[in-house]
Amino acid sequence: MSKQSILLVDDEEVLRLSLQANLRREGFEVKSAENAGTAISALKHRSYDLLLTDYLMEAVNGVELMQQARELHPEIKVIVFSGYADEHSTDEITRLGADAFFCKPISFDNLLELISQILAS
Repeated sequence: MSKQSILLVDDEEVLRLSLQANLRREGFEVKSAENAGTAISALKHRSYDLLLTDYLMEAVNGVELMQQARELHPEIKVIVFSGYADEHSTDEITRLGADAFFCKPISFDNLLELISQILAS
């Protein structure tokens, strides 16, 4: 059985590298990108099981990235996260199609549980 694949997108390098290392330790295949442009380039070359993306990034936000990713791969699951969210933006992000949304700071155990639930659905 092949590993489940995750495209991780966050412009905060320390968080991105930490999440990447922890997810790989849990057995996932992880490709990371520092911005939406790099992520879209990766998505043009292959599909991923899950897009895990920060909401607030320069140029293209996480929802716009999600929409572009789904144009290329309609079946991709998407989790959006942010350190700056309120109930309205959380509802709006899920209404626009994210499979899940969560706020930073990230509890890795909670994130891992959420990833497992989303990938199993």
